[in-house]
Amino acid sequence: MCDNHNIQLLAEKDADKRAVEDLTKQLKGQSGEVAQLTRSKIKELKTLIKAENKMKSVLAKSRTRFLKTLDDAVKATDPLTLLSLPRDQMIDFIIRGGFDLSIDEFIEQTDQIAKAVENTARIVQPDLGLIPIQQKLDIMQTATVQQIFDDVVIPTVANGVRDSLTAMTLDVPTNIAISSLAQKMQQATGRQLTEINTKISMFGRSVTTSIAEEAGLTLYLYTGPQDGLTRKFCKPLVGKVVSQSQMRKLNNGQGLPVQTGGGGYNCRHSWSPISKGFMKAAKLPKATTADINKANDGGKR
Repeated sequence: MCDNHNIQLLAEKDADKRAVEDLTKQLKGQSGEVAQLTRSKIKELKTLIKAENKMKSVLAKSRTRFLKTLDDAVKATDPLTLLSLPRDQMIDFIIRGGFDLSIDEFIEQTDQIAKAVENTARIVQPDLGLIPIQQKLDIMQTATVQQIFDDVVIPTVANGVRDSLTAMTLDVPTNIAISSLAQKMQQATGRQLTEINTKISMFGRSVTTSIAEEAGLTLYLYTGPQDGLTRKFCKPLVGKVVSQSQMRKLNNGQGLPVQTGGGGYNCRHSWSPISKGFMKAAKLPKATTADINKANDGGKR
């Protein structure tokens, strides 16, 4: 399991590196505002990669700190008392016991992502103002935190804690029960990081959508790598402009909305809202009905 997890992380790291390299290669053949946009998109992608790496690191620190907290709590009281904690108190114990580090880091990283997305949007709309949508961005950030930690990370930890505490009440030595919990938490890391990385990207695309709506922009340029790892859904769309009506017809086949989920889990592509004037000046191609159909066919595979 650990070997598979390490292979997965190495593959994702390689995919990130290749995405930056491919965008850098695209930049060499560009000029003007399109080149500016690509440069900003590279910075945006690097911000996302940094956020993913930070979350991987801090999640490991949270696990280590919480296991120490649990061990200390068992020594200070008894497993049965901890096992009888109501659900909300158990969640509070887990968060305060170490996972507050991960939540705080996630908020910090999504703040940086919002700034990177804003900088990209200003290339198309220099006088962009975010004050009217700041409250909306705060709500989206809070909702994303809840989706990751309340729905994925914390429940997994809570179930493992209850299993370990139950084992202790049955005279399983504390060190063995906690060691078993550590192993279960490590095994859950792969899924947790996939969810975190996907939600980080979705948050960035949600910020993009909110900015576009505020600026009155209804066209989106699909940007990102066009390499051997690019999904069949994404290939027909990269470098092309998609309207909102076309966006509504797209289906990535993974159950995620295309406007915020792109090509699906761990997708390396993003949307850049642009104006008709920008599209004409940059001579950007508009996605055709055939492109939309081809993307949807790719999403089915």
